[in-house]
Amino acid sequence: MRHKLRTPEGKKFLIFVSVAFLIVLSIISTITFEGVVDQYNLPMSQWETSLFFIQGAWTFLYSIVFTILVSIPVGILMLGPKESNA
Repeated sequence: MRHKLRTPEGKKFLIFVSVAFLIVLSIISTITFEGVVDQYNLPMSQWETSLFFIQGAWTFLYSIVFTILVSIPVGILMLGPKESNA
């Protein structure tokens, strides 16, 4: 599998995964952190340090999971076997 990642398609796939992770991270972090503020009516200025770490861990975990879920079909399309019409 590593040799496929060294091809031009593999490099495009790795760029896609990186961009997808950043997009998912920004969306999930907004939802997670604003959700605590809205749900518990607790402004970030009153958060304890442990709450930041917990929310950050959840954000990171969910971002990895959703990035993998988005990357699977794209990886199959980009790195899978090529069809020949001959």
